[in-house]
Amino acid sequence: MVAITEVAESIAVIHRRAKFKCAPESAARLQQLEKEGKIEMVIPFQLDSLKGIDGHLEAVVVKDLDGQTRILNADVLLPFFGLAMELGPIAHWGLNLDYHHIAVNPATLETSTHGIYAIGDIVTYPGKLKLILNGFAEAAMAAHAIYPRIHPEQALHFEYSTTKGVPVL
Repeated sequence: MVAITEVAESIAVIHRRAKFKCAPESAARLQQLEKEGKIEMVIPFQLDSLKGIDGHLEAVVVKDLDGQTRILNADVLLPFFGLAMELGPIAHWGLNLDYHHIAVNPATLETSTHGIYAIGDIVTYPGKLKLILNGFAEAAMAAHAIYPRIHPEQALHFEYSTTKGVPVL
């Protein structure tokens, strides 16, 4: 985001709170860019909705903690996700939770509700490591567990990615 300050007409950084979970140098750079008038810090707000016509973005609607909205004219939205893990409405689905994390079967990634699977940092199971690599592995494991539910009459022929070779274009 910092790199586009030289080419964008205006930039609004929308964030839910004044404190950023980033390297101190990055936070200092954002403050400096705000002082220089190169970015506008829109805090404490979160994305509420988008406005546009025929698939073309015209505005971003943000909402503060009190439910007050603000409309920001925009041509482009670049969403960046942080490290906060919040279940939102999923917290009310009746899934087994363990300290605000979704408990899953580590072999299949299925939750306590049959047919609902979850992966990534929001899930927990014995030995869970919160690593991006594990998230990718969990996605593959869940996909393999889900396959027979979607295609009950078809066998899943698993192949290692290294044995398939380079795809022909």
